This record gives sequence, C-alpha cells and structure tokens, in this order.
Amino acid sequence: MSSQLLEQYVKAHNAFHAYMTDLIERSREQRGQTTVEWLVLMVGIIALGGAFASSGLLQKAADEVYDTFKFLVDKVGKIGG
Repeated sequence: MSSQLLEQYVKAHNAFHAYMTDLIERSREQRGQTTVEWLVLMVGIIALGGAFASSGLLQKAADEVYDTFKFLVDKVGKIGG
C-alpha cells in the first residue's frame, strides 16, 4: 500500500471516528435529530464511495491488495514446496 494512500485512509478514519463520537454525544442530547443525522451520514458515505469509484482510487487500492496477496501466496508456496 502506498504511503499516500495509507495517509489518506488514516486521515479519513480519524475524521470519521471524530464525527461519529460527536454524533453519539449529540444524539444523547437531541433524540429527535438522530434519524436525520444518520440519513445525512449514509448519503455522505455513498457520495464518498461514488467519488472514490469515479476517480479510480478504489481500483488502485484493489490492485495493490491483489498484488500483495499474490506475493504472499507465492512466497508461502515457495517455502512449503
């Protein structure tokens, strides 16, 4: 996995975690808003996935995961065989 992709993943994960923590705290205070906030969150996740898919970032990540997995399987095959 490239360091830039890993860095983007960590930033996105931290931002998502901070948002979710804040959302949970606010939902305890405002019960009626929870459904709307979850709906907005789901729409945002779908939009983010669409942006990643259209930019080709997901394909690059999938190729890297595949190449890494293939490398590991080949390496284990050489050790065992």
